[in-house]
Amino acid sequence: MSESSHDPMYTEGGIAAFRCFAYQPDSGDGYLSSLVSSYTWQPGEQEADAVPTHSNTNGFYAFKTLAEAIYQEGSRDEHIFALTEHWGKMVEGENGLRSQFAEVVAFIEPVRPKQLAIFPREYLAEKYPDVPVIRQTEIAARIEELGMVSLPRAEPYPLMQWLGPGSQLVWAHEGLGPTASGEDEYEMLPAAVSYLDETHPADERLRKVRMQPPGGDTYIFWDLVGAETGAYRGLLYSPARDLYRHRVQDR
Repeated sequence: MSESSHDPMYTEGGIAAFRCFAYQPDSGDGYLSSLVSSYTWQPGEQEADAVPTHSNTNGFYAFKTLAEAIYQEGSRDEHIFALTEHWGKMVEGENGLRSQFAEVVAFIEPVRPKQLAIFPREYLAEKYPDVPVIRQTEIAARIEELGMVSLPRAEPYPLMQWLGPGSQLVWAHEGLGPTASGEDEYEMLPAAVSYLDETHPADERLRKVRMQPPGGDTYIFWDLVGAETGAYRGLLYSPARDLYRHRVQDR
């Protein structure tokens, strides 16, 4: 979670976020646990062992959207996703947060049939009797019912160019990568505008191509020798905030 540089904020009101839990009913006390630690989430309010700050890793982690939680934590069938409430001292990140206090306020029913078949509905009702199971379409209503608020992404990931194992050049957001094809197989390229030469210093197949919409800024992208540059023209209709890494700056 890339964190913002401002001081930790404080809120008495609830901030809505999302977490993923490991379902291991036969271990420990039988409650849900965090994926990367042995901490178990019992019903009710949770308090961190120390106030979260920029200089530590304390606090309860969560993501600002369910989509981000699923992407970051994976969609294994046995994972359980939940809507959580956060308050107290809090460090905000680009797509998530760490908070001093937190509580599970709803479990989210999975969509895929395979996940639904093993979803432990009776276990959740027994261990967390006051926490409802809701559908994804009911999340907004639950947030409103509890008087919580959602935090927007602090700053969007910029669009970057990625080079694939088959020499294909694709666009995807920094930090996310071309997830549909498998991020690990792709290499994110530095912005072409950051180089003085017309070709990539480590790969001469990559050459610069310049684009400028009418009355707009000039952008410099990488192009593969022999590829059609027309595919890049549609990018100029992307929000400028997504393409700022590739914009030619006034000197």
